[in-house]
Amino acid sequence: MRGQTISALELAAAVALFLGAALYAFHIQTMVDGGISAVSRMTQEQHAGVITVEMTNENRKLIYKGSEVLFTLREVQAGGFNMYVDGVLFQSGSNPEELDLSIIDMEAHYDTEYVRRIDGDVESVQFVKVR
Repeated sequence: MRGQTISALELAAAVALFLGAALYAFHIQTMVDGGISAVSRMTQEQHAGVITVEMTNENRKLIYKGSEVLFTLREVQAGGFNMYVDGVLFQSGSNPEELDLSIIDMEAHYDTEYVRRIDGDVESVQFVKVR
C-alpha cells in the first residue's frame, strides 16, 4: 500500500510539473506573438510608403537619397537620436517643420555613419553628401 501511495504522489508531481511547463510555454509564446504583432502594426503605420534603401557595391555602405534623409527626420522628432547633415546638427526631439531644411539637397546622395553608445544604441546619425 505504501509503494502505491508513493507512485501516485510521484505521478501527481510529474503531471503538475508537466502542466506548469506547458502553461508557462504557452504564456511565453503568447507574449512573443503579441510583440511581433505590435511591431508589425507599428512598422506598417510608420513606413507604409517607404522604399527600402538600396545598397551600393562599394564596401556595402548605405547611400541615402535626399528624400530618405528628410524621412529620417521623423525619427529625430520622436527623440530617437541626433542627426547631422553635412555638419549641421538636428537635435533629438526637434520639430522638422521649424528647422531650416534647405541644406538637404533632394537630388544628392548621402553617405551615412552611425555613432553608437557603449550599449549599442544609436546616439547620432551623420549624413555626408557624396561628391
